[in-house]
Amino acid sequence: MGGRVLDVGNGGIREFVSPRTSLYVGLDSSMEMLREGRDGSIEKVCGEAMRLAFKRGVFDTIFYQSLLHHLAEKSFKRTVEKVIFTLLQGAFCLKEEGKVMIIEPCLPRSLERAERIFFFLLRIFLFITRQPEIFLFSEETLRRTLSKSGYQDIAIWKAEREKGGSRRWISPFLGFPLLKIPRWLNPARRSIFVAKRVG
Repeated sequence: MGGRVLDVGNGGIREFVSPRTSLYVGLDSSMEMLREGRDGSIEKVCGEAMRLAFKRGVFDTIFYQSLLHHLAEKSFKRTVEKVIFTLLQGAFCLKEEGKVMIIEPCLPRSLERAERIFFFLLRIFLFITRQPEIFLFSEETLRRTLSKSGYQDIAIWKAEREKGGSRRWISPFLGFPLLKIPRWLNPARRSIFVAKRVG
């Protein structure tokens, strides 16, 4: 997180601090969330991840935390195309050899395949329950997507488990906060991706 950092979809909250960061820009499409985030160390910009209004090569690091799975479209192919377009927008703003950092909940590859098959039914369920449409990727799919977006030297780590570990009870659906399951029943695990822009 060195140099000039763009945090896309950050909601006005800076979760990571590095002494090597000279400028931290938080971009979010919600003006309300930006206003509620009272962190004075962030330069806040209201805008869209797919329409970044920055000059070429402005940032050293672009950070996406739990954003890409919200770019769901009507099909898996269109969803991947939208994610690639978003990553290309970010690459435009990065300096040559600048880095992208992504933190995303990822599914095992077999469950991602099942999610593709039943995606239409999942979309209906999310619509009926008034939840935002999402598509959880596998690590393999996000690695390929980063590569297609012009990034190289892709490294992946599993994020550390949150406090409480597998015994912690969580809500699997945003729209049902009272519905709780043990953490170990949730197949999604947060992964950290770091890659370098080339060319």
